[in-house]
Amino acid sequence: MICVSVLWCWDQCQTSTAVLFSLPREFLQNTILRGGPDNIFVRAEKGQLTLTQMVSQFEAECQKSATNEGFSLPAQFSIQKLFKQLSTALKVNQPLLNAAMKLRNHGFATCMLTNNWVDDSAQREQTAQMLSSLSGHFDLIVESCRVGMRKPEPSIYSYTLDKLQTKPQDAIYLDDIGANLKVARNMGMATIWVRDTSKALKELQTLSGVELLNPEEMLPSFCCPDDVSHGFVSIKPGVKTHYVEKGNGPPVLLCHGFPECWYSWRYQIPALADAGFRVLALDIKGYGESTAPPDIEEYSQEQICKELVTFMDKMVNMLFWV
Repeated sequence: MICVSVLWCWDQCQTSTAVLFSLPREFLQNTILRGGPDNIFVRAEKGQLTLTQMVSQFEAECQKSATNEGFSLPAQFSIQKLFKQLSTALKVNQPLLNAAMKLRNHGFATCMLTNNWVDDSAQREQTAQMLSSLSGHFDLIVESCRVGMRKPEPSIYSYTLDKLQTKPQDAIYLDDIGANLKVARNMGMATIWVRDTSKALKELQTLSGVELLNPEEMLPSFCCPDDVSHGFVSIKPGVKTHYVEKGNGPPVLLCHGFPECWYSWRYQIPALADAGFRVLALDIKGYGESTAPPDIEEYSQEQICKELVTFMDKMVNMLFWV
């Protein structure tokens, strides 16, 4: 429940579509349900269909349903536009994300378990950016379309618990769909039905024993060495610079001071990556895993700056923001 309820977004989109095209209120939902337990949404959420394939097939099923019900869909009817509207409506529930971050800071293993599909639409970059920005705040993200299982199938809960190395009785599960909660509860997990964020946070606070409702400033998320890519650049014979990298976009080069290493930027790296930058944080020569030549002349400001230019030239042929 880190994003605004998909169920709520779908209901809003379904309502607006019905009003816009003068359709029966439950037309879209009934069309889905006629597909049975293996309908196109289920297959998409298991990775058997991509989003564009699902949209195309759903469009055809809507046309068939309209014919069977004795009316024609207007020419401007578009399932593709509906899903674009649904994508736009999805927003991060910041209070719940803050709570997940705080729990993680207190030693809880956190996971985002989501029913989703392989997005190959024109909006795929937006979807990828959201997942990328959220991934740094959780120990694990389980996507139904990647593992071939979906909520409320017990197998996906078992898979997630195994990945987290957690027993059901030690887990707290939040969702806004009753059927998903019922299975988790039957497996032994404590469950919270997210209808109102404040009430859900109060329940989560009680179950976890961690203060989640006071307005104290949240510590920013930080990256561990395993959360970033590591590499080396050969500056000259016998001298290599170690760096870490995270994110995509315009590059940002982070240079630490004395007597530190790239890890001093651990709080800034995730924030800059989430903001759409390619972050490069290096160990200055003589520090961390970079080469430490014995000659004192190697550490003059002029020599260090020259080697930073060499590093940048070798990394990318584009403007760096320093």
